[in-house]
Amino acid sequence: MKFGILNEAQVAKGSTSAVRIQEVIDEAVHADKLGFDYWGTSEQHLVPSSWTVSSPQAIYGAVAALTKRIKLRTMSIVTLKELGHPILNAERLATLDAISQGRVEFGSARSNNAAYQTAFGIDPTNTRQEWLETVEATLRAMQENPFTFKGEIYNIDEPFTVSPRPYSLVPPPVWAAASSAESHRMTGELGIGVMTLESFLGWDYAKDCVEAHIEGSKNAAPIGGLYPANPGRAFLTFPAHVAETHDRAIDEARETTLGLVAHLADLYSTVAKSEKEKGGDSYAYLLDLADKISHFTTDIEGLIEHSPTAMIGTPDEVIERIQRLEKMGYNEIILKIDNYGHRTNLRSMEMFAKYVIPGVKHPSLIPENDYELRGVEAKPFLV
Repeated sequence: MKFGILNEAQVAKGSTSAVRIQEVIDEAVHADKLGFDYWGTSEQHLVPSSWTVSSPQAIYGAVAALTKRIKLRTMSIVTLKELGHPILNAERLATLDAISQGRVEFGSARSNNAAYQTAFGIDPTNTRQEWLETVEATLRAMQENPFTFKGEIYNIDEPFTVSPRPYSLVPPPVWAAASSAESHRMTGELGIGVMTLESFLGWDYAKDCVEAHIEGSKNAAPIGGLYPANPGRAFLTFPAHVAETHDRAIDEARETTLGLVAHLADLYSTVAKSEKEKGGDSYAYLLDLADKISHFTTDIEGLIEHSPTAMIGTPDEVIERIQRLEKMGYNEIILKIDNYGHRTNLRSMEMFAKYVIPGVKHPSLIPENDYELRGVEAKPFLV
């Protein structure tokens, strides 16, 4: 089981984006020191405070220069021509690979925000095909010299040499964010690792998604043979928070958790309706999702019981939830730790590293407490 950190730079009420960006970089450096396997952020546009990283390349560059070992996974580049031409994607990824000395992982996504679909002229009915072709062209641009490409979206007839070349001289691990069982199966068939956005639909839905990826992976055929098949199945928690008591964890995570539910319900219904008006239906499942999660906008305890996405509680409670996901077939957990306040974010990361990760990976190394063996109650989970 691997563990990664996702940070989307939520700006606390009364603060500024400039302050939060500096905190995000500090939290990424802290994740490196604590031993997390990878760190990443998503690409977002035109959202005032909830998801504010509109220039992930700049933040990744800063984090790469200040860290030593942690992998940098783009979670996720919006892989569409309007926001990332394949040549630009290849140049940016290879540059980041050079700065980090080979620590880049390529995570991609379609767009899920009607506001920036409108602003950038994105056709929501065509994003699936556009994503697929952009991923292939990006990988070819990173590896082929000279590079040409002909498809339905791109027609690059003149041969180009794209520079720099990747530091590691091999394609980075390829990932994609997905929230439907159909997308999970497709990524499995393409040999692409999946990052599950279960988005509060429940334990059974998460199981359906991971099983779809496993099934698709049985006959994985990486696009053009451009990369090794990636068996990674990462579950995205949204959000994650751990504290020494259940009540403290709930109290500290309440605002962020319920706020995310309300925001996502609005975001998903808007993008689905926008596509439907244009004659498409690839986002139609988001209407059902929005309806189901809207029932939890005031019920954090009910949400935690219903869905593995809200990874909130004591270390013991969180360990049990992760073990349940592991039994389903997930082999990575992405922890979205954000908007609890910078110091609380750091403390939550420390508790995950100190108690949760060893409890999942190496429970046999945790000794019995000598004081409790002698009848003295010991405080659990000290930071």
